Amino acid sequence: MNPSNTYALVIGINQYQCQDYSTLEAAVNDADAVDTYLKTTLKVPEEHIINIRNAEASRQGILNSFQGLEEITAPAQQPCIIIFYAGHGARTEKPLQWLDWATDSDFVEMLCPCDIGIELEDGEGVVEGIPDRTVCYLLNQLSTLRGNNITLILDCCCSAGLNRGGPTYTPRSILNPPRLSGKADPRVVITEDMAKQDESTTTRGMRPSAGFGGKFQDSHVLLAACGRERFAFENEGRGLFTTALLSTFENINLRTTTYTSLMDRLKMPKWQTPHCEGSHMDRPLFDRGGIRSDPSLIPGKRYKNENNELVVSLDAGMAQGITLGELFSTHESDLLDTGSNINPSIGILNATRVDSFSTSLGHPAGHRKFKIPRNFYARRIDWRNDPPKVYCQDRAWLESVFPPNSPMQQIDIVSSPADAALILELEGGWVHFQRNDPLLNQYLPQRFPHSLRRNSPGDVQSIIKAWQHFNYHLHRRGKNEFAQVRMELHYLEHIDPDDDGSSCEPENYRPMGQNLLASEPSVVLVPEADIDKPVGMTLYNDSDIPIYPYLFYFDPNELTITPWFTAPHGAGSGEVDAPLPPHSRFAVGYGNGAATPWQFCFDEDERDRDIGFFRLFLSGSPANFTCIAQDESPFKRLGTMTRGGQAGNNLKEAQVEQLETLDKHSWGVKAATIIQIRE
Repeated sequence: MNPSNTYALVIGINQYQCQDYSTLEAAVNDADAVDTYLKTTLKVPEEHIINIRNAEASRQGILNSFQGLEEITAPAQQPCIIIFYAGHGARTEKPLQWLDWATDSDFVEMLCPCDIGIELEDGEGVVEGIPDRTVCYLLNQLSTLRGNNITLILDCCCSAGLNRGGPTYTPRSILNPPRLSGKADPRVVITEDMAKQDESTTTRGMRPSAGFGGKFQDSHVLLAACGRERFAFENEGRGLFTTALLSTFENINLRTTTYTSLMDRLKMPKWQTPHCEGSHMDRPLFDRGGIRSDPSLIPGKRYKNENNELVVSLDAGMAQGITLGELFSTHESDLLDTGSNINPSIGILNATRVDSFSTSLGHPAGHRKFKIPRNFYARRIDWRNDPPKVYCQDRAWLESVFPPNSPMQQIDIVSSPADAALILELEGGWVHFQRNDPLLNQYLPQRFPHSLRRNSPGDVQSIIKAWQHFNYHLHRRGKNEFAQVRMELHYLEHIDPDDDGSSCEPENYRPMGQNLLASEPSVVLVPEADIDKPVGMTLYNDSDIPIYPYLFYFDPNELTITPWFTAPHGAGSGEVDAPLPPHSRFAVGYGNGAATPWQFCFDEDERDRDIGFFRLFLSGSPANFTCIAQDESPFKRLGTMTRGGQAGNNLKEAQVEQLETLDKHSWGVKAATIIQIRE
């Protein structure tokens, strides 16, 4: 990050004017500590920081400070913006005027300004809190103008849950805030440019839709002190979360630490679990242009258990497809290995025990032993458990790329193209890749539109590895059926705000028409590129347990696996918010659903049909399904040639376990095939 291009808004509130609400002791201390860190450690110029405390942090004062942040960042190009709030938080019932605003419950979260609950000058009600929806609209406006390198840090809580901290800990929560009227904030105009995203978030078959549809995760990364059903505590003059956060900041390299790896290193008590959310959790801290994390690198830890036994554990298990004996390459960082950043392997580990969401690792026989770091990352490198069936007419060349006695990255070389899932064709100095999947071949050219030089065996191995990863996760099934969970896909229609002055309802979307996933496969009509036709997903949980959903779109054209929504990432060993509580629904791409709308699209070619797949991974506990993602096409990553060409993988499906009840160890997959026809 560049200190001269970094700006901040720092808010701290101890004193609340309404006598109904308690005074805090440490929120201002936390804000002052953050201000000091920005100035002394990060070297941010003082004139780049807006500080408001106590009486300055009224409702209007906080809203004005967002406007001030917009003004002082005007000269900057793609600035880094840090927003910190310490004070009370609250939850309250959703206003009646917001019936079309889809939420997973009847409550909204809000920040509590210092004058919350004070009677208005005109006598028409009292000062209200600032709802999460308003904050997110303000962040979207700021993101549109200044870019999406925005970090929002909230050391407050928005819950009426049980106090687990003990008598010496003070929760930062107001349990009886004034209800929202739905008319407190002026209408925010959302332009068509509001939903612009980085190219890295797009895939061939789908793209972000214009407009705004909820807590827009692309605008900022959120670091929250706790979940919505828990408290954020302060003790002995400091907030637990801010203290842990600043302590971690002082002991890490910001350039090589991503938001997700920050959460892996944050030390918190079990009864307060910080949450991280946002589309760009894979970025280095406060750095839009830095090297992102590699989703194939799975976090792991070395620690001693309650019996003082050494444990080496990986944050993935059977739910992520890991099998007993599998080999892993171990790394100290989770950053992508690029020309400017080398992330070498420090050794090989193997899976000695595989549970639903975790794996125990050890030193395998025949490999060098090494010191395992306290925090590390591991990449799957072993295909022997499920080798892909590959055919090439020049068998000797294929065996030179994949030597038969190689201990890793093995394939099953078959003697007939009819038996192969992937066919390699040699033409001159080029290698072409041809899929042998009857379903895909109905809608896609059999030959991939990319080719590699035949004298680049490492690149050929990389493509086949990416292809295997794509097909394995596309076809594998889960342990449980999750029959009481369903997903619906709908086109979205724009809701015009009420312009008669009686309501300040912001712009929004709502589902319309029939469920596009009513049949399998489903057929959708795709308009021309200049016509906006967004879609949104609704997830329903009719079971009695909380469920964590992870929604991906699989594009077989480029072998990309793009996350549309993933559950929050938690720090420590405490509970993480479940996006799907028992008997609830969750909106993805509209309302309060924490994701942007998407829409299907065609490239500028002559094809009039396409195919893609939604895969919804479900678990009864928080799980690391981000390791499934394959955001960038392997062809693009290797800079392959696009050449004219024309023209599956039959994995053995595991028996799905039928369970009468679901529990925290349950996991499963829902699937939907989307056939796209040019309109």
